[in-house]
Amino acid sequence: MLVFDAITNNFDYLLVNAAFPHIGRKIQAQWGHPEFNGLIHQLLRDTRGGKREGFPANVTLALSRLEKLHQREFPELTIPPSTMWDLNNYL
Repeated sequence: MLVFDAITNNFDYLLVNAAFPHIGRKIQAQWGHPEFNGLIHQLLRDTRGGKREGFPANVTLALSRLEKLHQREFPELTIPPSTMWDLNNYL
């Protein structure tokens, strides 16, 4: 079984994928890899200087839960909290 197969039946992944298939493909491709941290950071935070419309609340919550799930399943890939402000060093 490939790493990304583990999330294909996850409720939160299915919700995000149904609403935004292009994001679902990115999540699936980067699941279990260090690059997932950068992806989820870009999705959950305004990286466009206030010009971002944002996601519907249910999608934002699902993305947040996927971030937490990734941290639990792959603790070795989790960015330490003390360096969250310096995330660009990890991307």
